Amino acid sequence: MNDSTDDLNAIETNDSAKGEAEVLESAAGTVSLTAETEDDVEIRPTDIVFDCPHCGHNLCIDYRGAGLQTNCVECGAAVLVPIPDGMKIDDLDLNPGELLTQLFQTRRMLQEARDKIAEMEDTINDLKLRRSELEKSRLATLHRCAELAGMSQGVQKLQNEAMAVMGRITALIAEEQQH
Repeated sequence: MNDSTDDLNAIETNDSAKGEAEVLESAAGTVSLTAETEDDVEIRPTDIVFDCPHCGHNLCIDYRGAGLQTNCVECGAAVLVPIPDGMKIDDLDLNPGELLTQLFQTRRMLQEARDKIAEMEDTINDLKLRRSELEKSRLATLHRCAELAGMSQGVQKLQNEAMAVMGRITALIAEEQQH
């Protein structure tokens, strides 16, 4: 990989620090710095270290992110990356080869994002279809349960009537036996 590609990659924490610091993967590579992870994160001389103006969380970004907007990895608020004293935005201009490399990388990432979106849309459509099928099944089950409840009430009513008839028959037999 060339230096410009390395500069654009996010600084990542090692596996033992996972969960202690969230890494926001953006074109500028914003990283959350905490006391637990500062030892694990390599801060290069070209990095800009600054605090989120909303929550005060310590952030680190490659110098090519100067003047760009990113989201704080802690609070999610939009943050404007400060431009260090003495630096001009013109200092960040890339040579045509680096720009072409970034353009190709951006196009590749855009296509990957489009493919992922299409895959997610297919998944959503499959889930909608499955939900529709399950809803039909649920309604059919509810209808069948209502039918069974009605039948159960009918059987119970017939049982009560049969018990009443049996009671009258028993009473008539008892009367006949007394005569």
